[in-house]
Amino acid sequence: MDFNDPALEHLVNKITVALQENNREEAARYMDIILEEYPEVANILMNSIEFQTLMAENEEMANAATEGESQALSDEDIIKPGNAMELDEERIINDMNAMLDVEPESAQEYVQKGTVLTITEQYEDAIDCFNKALDLDPNNLSALISKGNTYELMENYQEASKVYDVVIETEVSDIYDLMSKGYVLENHQRFDDALKTYNKALKTDKNNSNILFLKGSCLIKLQKHEEAVETLDECIERYNDNSYETIFDLENAYHNKGVALHAIEEDDEALEAFSLALGINPNYHYTYYEIGIIQEDREKYESALKNYERFLEFDNTDSEVVEAKERVEEILKNN
Repeated sequence: MDFNDPALEHLVNKITVALQENNREEAARYMDIILEEYPEVANILMNSIEFQTLMAENEEMANAATEGESQALSDEDIIKPGNAMELDEERIINDMNAMLDVEPESAQEYVQKGTVLTITEQYEDAIDCFNKALDLDPNNLSALISKGNTYELMENYQEASKVYDVVIETEVSDIYDLMSKGYVLENHQRFDDALKTYNKALKTDKNNSNILFLKGSCLIKLQKHEEAVETLDECIERYNDNSYETIFDLENAYHNKGVALHAIEEDDEALEAFSLALGINPNYHYTYYEIGIIQEDREKYESALKNYERFLEFDNTDSEVVEAKERVEEILKNN
């Protein structure tokens, strides 16, 4: 599932990972946040193909455990629909149908109904709901982004682009609206405008680590690497003080800091940042590639090769890393 709200995208990714790891408590915790903060998309998530596939895989494991084919997982370890996460498919469907029967009165109710219509692939009716929400509240960013997403599902990219243009021009003040708007701007390669949007958000809350993270990442795209390092340092310092659900993992911030440091040829400091990222999460494989680049620059080819190979253990389809590995192998062969 693709979202234009980075906070929501982060929460969905967290649920997906938790489900894959059979960590039902963690999955339930993040689902509770979505239910509270994003009620209109909770049903989309729970009825998505990806989510249902994960649930089906858990059900298969439960059946295997029952038949004695898997001794490692007990019934308590298995996430079951309607059980550990209290997911009741029939209740969800009934709630969705009930929502379709209600005549909305507020902009938010129109957004919720439009979202359900999108789930059921009644796209034209969904667009109509989002338009009615916008009639009541022309600056409703949720309605605009939902409308753009629906046009994308209809493969009407021209209309989607027009909607996102409106998102870009819409004046908002709420921190998370500004964050979402900045994210859309970045997706449209408008990095300077995205940076201005993040700076506007920071005027409201200068210590918000979410905005600091996005600003730092945006500064890298603008090749303002020294400023990026300073911003990401602030982000890391404020990580545990964030008053909102954090939309990034700490290793992401250390990794991006390392990228910025390497760009200004501060490679010792970059390697330290990358080491901290891997210390937090040894499976954050992107960092292995960045370390490999530095080691290759330093003509430490065996170390570079090990790092490229480590990356490829996680993703062997990345052509850039495959090419780097083959390049170093050729150098070692000729030495």
